[in-house]
Amino acid sequence: MRDAGGRGEFRRGWRAVLAGLVGVMFGISALPFYTLGLFVRPLAEAFGWSREAIQWGFTMQMLGMLCVAWAYGLLTDRWGARRVALLSQAGLGLGFLAVAAVQTLPQWYAAWFLVALLGAGTSPITWTRGVAGWFDSARGTALGLMLAGTGITAVIAPLLVTAIVADHGWRAGYAAIGAAVLVIALPLVALLFRDAPAPAVMRAGGAPAGPSRRECFASRTFWVMLLVFFLVTFAVSGIIPTLVPLLVDRGFEAADAALYASLVGAAVIIGRIVAGILLDRFWAPAVAAVFLLLPAGSCLLLALGGATAPAVIALAVILVGLAAGAEFDILAYMVSRYFGMAHYGLVYSQLMMGMLVGGGFGPPVFGRVFDQTGSYTPILLAATLVFLVAPLLLLTLGRYPRLAAEPAAA
Repeated sequence: MRDAGGRGEFRRGWRAVLAGLVGVMFGISALPFYTLGLFVRPLAEAFGWSREAIQWGFTMQMLGMLCVAWAYGLLTDRWGARRVALLSQAGLGLGFLAVAAVQTLPQWYAAWFLVALLGAGTSPITWTRGVAGWFDSARGTALGLMLAGTGITAVIAPLLVTAIVADHGWRAGYAAIGAAVLVIALPLVALLFRDAPAPAVMRAGGAPAGPSRRECFASRTFWVMLLVFFLVTFAVSGIIPTLVPLLVDRGFEAADAALYASLVGAAVIIGRIVAGILLDRFWAPAVAAVFLLLPAGSCLLLALGGATAPAVIALAVILVGLAAGAEFDILAYMVSRYFGMAHYGLVYSQLMMGMLVGGGFGPPVFGRVFDQTGSYTPILLAATLVFLVAPLLLLTLGRYPRLAAEPAAA
């Protein structure tokens, strides 16, 4: 009966899943994250900036997201995901074109802040809200398939952008990214992405299921999730942009290092889909704990012995990619099950803000440790501890609550 319901949901909602996948591929959570490492050395050579200074640009983007994520969450709940996504896609493309035009370090930071202000609506806040409304029994699988778009970006973007930067320079690389958002992603999303006519989680009386805002933010569940995903995102976001410069430092050619980094994308795709399927069948905190423990092995492999063996590096990259793949769909699924859809956009945005803080400080902290010590080993060992402890806190959460419709006035 559950499988039949899932097939019916996919017949109705497959367009939203496909459009969401494209939106995620070309969204603010994927493009900057999986390409920043490719620009570190070219920018350092062009301007003489330190790695830490360059990676603080990513932090400026995260700070911009912190300023507006809550607003995008509210707008998504009130206007629907489609309108917010389309407006923000146009803004994101223009933001990347601004990055391509910078001349100074302050302009670099300002451009990344602008990317966030204009493009925050292309984050998973909108895509997961739009897709979740079409699905209930197959929600985890649908979210996993859609969010696999970040993995596709991680596979394709390092190879394409590395080639563009090598042939035409770093400015052409960012200009190409912005043009791709405007010319490829925006038209496809406009054609296919629609909000569900009635969310799959509506209850009697027509109101979305879920507690009030006050109850959501006062719950222990919210704060445990905030802490765990903050810590895990800090560590993951520090490792992934570090892979290319770390491998180049160990003697790999830039193209070979980018090829290894692209394995993250393949692992992200697998992690997204497998985690999504498991979420429809097992308790989400247990699924989360398993996936988020994996990068501890990555950190140890990369930190100990100065690993250069291809098989060891590939394994380390794949383990962190599996966790990065599972992270966002686990969060989206847990929000929908523990808090419902009444205030999904707002609750998800607040949890994502915690992830943004962690993600924003991850790359520059990793870069600072390298600048101070000449090695990534100390910060990799610290990240190992994060991955071994933080995910276990999710196991303290209880079973999913029985969600009742919230009164319209609440």
